[in-house]
Amino acid sequence: MDALLKGITKGEPLLVVGLVDTDAVEKAKSVHDTFPTASAALGRIMSSALLLSSLLKTGQKVMVQVSGDGPLQGGLAEADASGHVRGYVKRPHVHMGLKDGKLDVGRAIGTGYLNVIKDLGIREYYRGIVPLQSGEIATDLAYYLNASEQLPAAVSLGVYVDADNSVKASGGFLIHPLPGAGEDAIGRLENRLKGIRPVSAMILDGMGPRDIMEEAAGLPVDIREQKNVSYFCPCTRERVLDAIAALGAAEIDELVGKGEPAKAECHFCRKEYLVSREELLALLMDTYSGPSDTMTS
Repeated sequence: MDALLKGITKGEPLLVVGLVDTDAVEKAKSVHDTFPTASAALGRIMSSALLLSSLLKTGQKVMVQVSGDGPLQGGLAEADASGHVRGYVKRPHVHMGLKDGKLDVGRAIGTGYLNVIKDLGIREYYRGIVPLQSGEIATDLAYYLNASEQLPAAVSLGVYVDADNSVKASGGFLIHPLPGAGEDAIGRLENRLKGIRPVSAMILDGMGPRDIMEEAAGLPVDIREQKNVSYFCPCTRERVLDAIAALGAAEIDELVGKGEPAKAECHFCRKEYLVSREELLALLMDTYSGPSDTMTS
């Protein structure tokens, strides 16, 4: 079962997050019909969003957007504090082959930017953007955390796509020192991580999030938080109608003028909604109706 765990190492003040999201990424692959390199990129972006979601409070959510000049062009994933995640890539039918035995996500994405948007439930959004360091996502996320949030962190992500195009392993970990962590502890961690094996290999060997955390940190971990992870899209007809209403009178009038139902597809789950001409007319009327005039004497 997909899960995300967060804890603190025993003996050294290190916060560790471990993630297995294989089923969620396989679901995303099926929804978007992604080819292997696109599947790996999508999985890493989704895992990034989930790792960042471990730092959120209930009701908050985070969006990770990657844009580049490579053939994939980029992708986007959104995760909330409850373990829900959804995502897509702009060009799902991209496969670049292997580089150093791994799917070449960096070349597929190319040069560009990583953008993080946090909805903290306070009417204002936090936004941070950094240039991509490699396009491989893990190093880019670590760079973002250090540059935009002043949070030195080690990040590792991995997605294994089998010969039949199915996602057999996906997950990652995030480690960052807490106040009080000495130079010796940080140095030990850095040396350990130099020889750590890929997260996808750990998952293929049957390791869960806690095993991954302790393998990465080299220490037992006191688990403080655990949540199930699932691919979930909350789109509804009502949200689609709200989105059309936000277009404004001119664009809605143009849709009405076509004399046929309008089609809208959710980018995340690819569900298609048909909005009848009558519904469009009602939305158009709503845009013209304002607060009632009142007369005072």
